[in-house]
Amino acid sequence: MKKLALFAATAAALAAFPAQAAQVFPGDGIGGPGATIDLFDGMTRGTLLAYSETTGTALTFAATFRSAVYRNTGGTLDFYYQVVRNGPGSTGSNAIQSFTAANFDGFDTFAFRDGSDFDGAGGFSAAGNPGTFTSTANRSFSGDVVGVNFGSNNLQDTENSTTYIFRTSAFSFTSGTFGVIDGSTLQGPTFAPTVPEPATWAMMLGGFALAGIATRRSRRPRQALA
Repeated sequence: MKKLALFAATAAALAAFPAQAAQVFPGDGIGGPGATIDLFDGMTRGTLLAYSETTGTALTFAATFRSAVYRNTGGTLDFYYQVVRNGPGSTGSNAIQSFTAANFDGFDTFAFRDGSDFDGAGGFSAAGNPGTFTSTANRSFSGDVVGVNFGSNNLQDTENSTTYIFRTSAFSFTSGTFGVIDGSTLQGPTFAPTVPEPATWAMMLGGFALAGIATRRSRRPRQALA
């Protein structure tokens, strides 16, 4: 029974990752070539679990960093990030080139983008930096830090980025940190994947086991009464 439950949990996690998605592997290198970022197109978005935003001023820009966590219909967690440039910083003005988020070590991670205003009156907005899309997703050699280099989609004036989505193999989330970067850096709190507590694992595995039992019972042939 335990092996069946573990197999079901693994299968459900793998089902959350579309075959055409580009995985962001540890070692892609923050600042390196990076991975192509696929269009999300609203596929299996799931349920919003948490949202936050942080606004601050660095030396060369002011910005707002938006974060959210969705549980997709495959059961695992997607981490949503968007950067909004609010204007110049305390000592000058540069275009925003990239952002990072931690801690993703130990989790499979796939990169997507959604340029639409998918949540309507919610916190995220449609992409506000027009032009050919050249952003790439990156990951540190340790696997802990994921990020996006905007390329020609860097943020100037009061532009906002598209929404970047990192689909993971995680079932739980905790607090993490972000960094918005050009010639200076703005840092703050965001969401990050984590390993569930033992009690949570027990509940999840119990749910998978019950689902398996119900499936087997529904497949048993029924005998007609004489």
